[in-house]
Amino acid sequence: MSTEIRGGPGVPASIPEDWVRRPNPARIYNLLTHRRDVCRADRVLAQKLFDVNGLIVTAALINYAHTPLVVRALAERGITQFLDLGCGYPPSWSRPRGRHEPPLIKEALAQVSPDTTVLYVDADPCVIGQAHSFMAGAHGNPDALHADLLHMAEILAQPEVTRLFDPGRPIGVLLHDVLPWVSDDEALANALTVLRDWLAPGSALSLTHAATDLAPAAMAKLTALWAEEAAITFRPRTPETIEALLGGWPLLAPGITTTAQWHPEHPAAVQPPAASLAYAAVAIKPALYSPPRIPGGLHAQGDHPPALPQARGAAPAGPAKRPSRPAAAPGPGPLLPGRRAGAPRPCA
Repeated sequence: MSTEIRGGPGVPASIPEDWVRRPNPARIYNLLTHRRDVCRADRVLAQKLFDVNGLIVTAALINYAHTPLVVRALAERGITQFLDLGCGYPPSWSRPRGRHEPPLIKEALAQVSPDTTVLYVDADPCVIGQAHSFMAGAHGNPDALHADLLHMAEILAQPEVTRLFDPGRPIGVLLHDVLPWVSDDEALANALTVLRDWLAPGSALSLTHAATDLAPAAMAKLTALWAEEAAITFRPRTPETIEALLGGWPLLAPGITTTAQWHPEHPAAVQPPAASLAYAAVAIKPALYSPPRIPGGLHAQGDHPPALPQARGAAPAGPAKRPSRPAAAPGPGPLLPGRRAGAPRPCA
């Protein structure tokens, strides 16, 4: 038995009956950042992941707070169109602030760029359902598309995309903590090539990605747990391979660095670099661009893309920063003492 839904590019038109009984990365990320009630399978696996390295909660919150800072920085460069690929569950509504916390893209840019265009995309049907249910606010219900980012050409041809975006002007694309969950290297490389070719000069790719070198032993155990407990491929990458995903475009300062250290106003900027468990980078498409060849594919060790001319007005790429000391992980313990009162219940 299955539940019928409106399927999009690369996603089925039904949800398997046992979908809520299997661990799900989006729901577990939602658990780590909001502590909302979720499916039992998610809670069980999340506790096991937390027992391996308690910093997964800190790292998830660091990644969560990164998005508003990035979109504000890009809006200050004149970008007013945003495509959030792999957007994940919406944040909680803050009654005192009168907005979501952390803020949605339009909320973060309300004073800087009130006419911002945003499209959220996710392969998880429950994410899209909650996007329409919980993300309404002063800026209206968001546009959301149910799709798999590996089907990039089909996504870019969807009515939601052609209606909202002017491909002749710069677009900011967010790929935050989504590519580690993609197991098909060839399909990923093809999708990113289609995306980069479609974007206009001055467009930005913002990436956050789990790293292999920040807590190597723990990351190996986390990868194994995802495979053994959920049959899900979780693939951290080296800093060099993460940078290669950006196609050789010039990087905004500070280059590729741990997520909490990318923006000086990040609330966790004082945390040890390894607390992020991931790197962040923003690349700008130059006026003259030809796709680089990446020897050995996405998993080649130490492959740096060739230097290309900067986009006009782009900040110079900064040197790659590497953390010099690991952060101590919290000891094992219960991840969730109980459901927060009034928290919405996703899917299950």
